[in-house]
Amino acid sequence: MKNADRQTLVLLALGVAFIWLFDRAWLGAPDEFLPLLGALPLLVWFAGPWKFSPDPFQLNRQWLGFSALFAVAGWFTGFNILLALAWTSALWAWGDLRLETNTRARLLRLLPLAVLAFPWLTLDFPSLGWWFRLSAAWTSQYLFAALGFTVERAGTQLMVARMPFDVTPACAGLKALQAMAIGGTALCFLQIRRTGSYWLGLACLPLLAWIANTLRVAVIVVAALTVGPEFASGWFHTTSGWLILTGIFALSWLATEFLRRPARPLKTTTIKAG
Repeated sequence: MKNADRQTLVLLALGVAFIWLFDRAWLGAPDEFLPLLGALPLLVWFAGPWKFSPDPFQLNRQWLGFSALFAVAGWFTGFNILLALAWTSALWAWGDLRLETNTRARLLRLLPLAVLAFPWLTLDFPSLGWWFRLSAAWTSQYLFAALGFTVERAGTQLMVARMPFDVTPACAGLKALQAMAIGGTALCFLQIRRTGSYWLGLACLPLLAWIANTLRVAVIVVAALTVGPEFASGWFHTTSGWLILTGIFALSWLATEFLRRPARPLKTTTIKAG
């Protein structure tokens, strides 16, 4: 590593701090952003060992230009996702020419973690939480109606067997989406080697997060109907979400473990005639 590399990494670290402080609305609910803190440590860990090219120090000017464009657009529009893309582009502008081939390939696959390391999801797309809540309520409505319960729904409010439920902002599922995006990216990186399957796996992560959040709402309704509303709104309300998310991760791991195993050759038996 050259001195210029160390200076570049210092500038990148300052960029991380700047983006997090650019819009400090996340300070109102810091626990919502805890999953994001694991993104960059995972990137540094999985991309290692970090081996550098012996070539003279230089940056990829094309990606540096993309970084500048994203940064200017993010500054004037206030969109944090553009700043996240600017930082990720700057990281790749450095890593593309300064890292040895294998390290560079690992970093390229892990660039989604760099984008996910910043609080743009909740700050830029607050309506996404509303759609998560509405779709969870809508799915639960038809699920329990199919099971024979009397169900009424008005927006995110449900009435199941004359018991009222409200899919509140706490059930928006954005924390689950962030955790699934970061943890799922790490899982796909460890389990999936084929490039096409890897990026397809990443594309499926939002769907898995939605399934986990919708299943959590359904489980809470079942708990309230069977055990009681006090139990469903107590410690079980929070614990059930993380248990379901852990279960989704476990099933995802089993699926990726199955997909990454090479197919066994079929055994053929030769039948002798005569």
